[in-house]
Amino acid sequence: MLQLAGAIAAEMLKAFLTDYFFLIICLVVIFFVKSHYRIYSELQEEIYGSPRSSLKETIERLVLTGLVAGFASSFLTVAAGVTIETDTVRYLFYIMCVLLLFDLRFVNFPYAAGILAVLSYIFGTLKVNVPSLLCLAAILQMLEGLLVYLSRGIGHTPVYTHYDGEITGAFLTRKFWMIPVVFLTYLMQPGTLMPESAAGLAMPFSPQSVAGAAGALGLDCLIALLCHSDISIATQPEKKSARSAALLVAFGCVLMILALISRSVGWVGFAGAVLCILGREGISLYSIVTEKRGIPLYSAVKRGLRVLDVLPGSNAQSMGIMRGDIILSINNMDIQSEEGIGEALKDFPVYTWIRVLRDEEEKILEYKCYPDGYNTLGIISVPREKEVTYRLAWIEHMSIIRSIVNRFRSFDSSA
Repeated sequence: MLQLAGAIAAEMLKAFLTDYFFLIICLVVIFFVKSHYRIYSELQEEIYGSPRSSLKETIERLVLTGLVAGFASSFLTVAAGVTIETDTVRYLFYIMCVLLLFDLRFVNFPYAAGILAVLSYIFGTLKVNVPSLLCLAAILQMLEGLLVYLSRGIGHTPVYTHYDGEITGAFLTRKFWMIPVVFLTYLMQPGTLMPESAAGLAMPFSPQSVAGAAGALGLDCLIALLCHSDISIATQPEKKSARSAALLVAFGCVLMILALISRSVGWVGFAGAVLCILGREGISLYSIVTEKRGIPLYSAVKRGLRVLDVLPGSNAQSMGIMRGDIILSINNMDIQSEEGIGEALKDFPVYTWIRVLRDEEEKILEYKCYPDGYNTLGIISVPREKEVTYRLAWIEHMSIIRSIVNRFRSFDSSA
């Protein structure tokens, strides 16, 4: 096992340092990350006053998480005997680049894998090991579910939208991971990169064992992109992420079963390829529809001011104000807007009592801030009226093509 882990780690390092095609993929991923960060940093700066994290911190977290998750998924992939031809990696890259033009949400390995598998059935000239491809998609789908669950408490951006003619608060979740995955591939020349201790591994996705194919098999590495998008309107974002994670893991398990069956039943492979696309898209659509049909948790109120989010380390967090609370008054001064909060705190009080409505029950929260007092709460509220509201449709469907068209229109109108 240690030799196998060492071989996987060595192949990952080799791919990062010497494989030119791998480096090209990394450059595309960096461009993708920068575009994604620019869009969301502008949104967060508008809401919070500044981005929640810098581009450097975002990339560091992306790389660290990706390496750890990639090593774990690589170990499972190699142990399962997933065999993918080198040409398949390039096909996947081309398909993912095309999908990237249309919508960031499609930059997800199951979409590319499903499309490639379907094309291999339609055009027999493409040599694709469909069972192995489905197995890899299943492993990555279950990995995505695990990552979504582990990161359920972060990455939720508050936005405003319209519901039944009124403004309501919501949370947009968009997370992505760059996962380097090591897998078995057929070598063009005799020889193998596999350690001798791996020779006895069973290979459910290849007709031979590693021992029998040692002269033809080696290790290779690809980058799989995972992009998770979600919307929370009628559900707490943390709870919504946990629910979505369970769906993704269940979907991955179904794909794995179909991958195993497709080894001996050819049409099951085609069904699994179609499910890769429709199933993943179905989970996204189900998530959106159920939230939009539910009753919003953060709708604007006629009396008081609804709290959409509480900033970490703020005075509001210290005094126990929670997401969804309705602030009724501060020091007996009725609150109807954020300007009202500023008016109540303009003298930097060192002691305040705030009356809030939480779950239909009024509570008094007391706060002492000696000796300087304070003049801000650190909350994001849901206004009754706002000149500009963030349309979820605009944020949900961001694409490079749409961005290019909009820039061209702006340039044309200015000219």
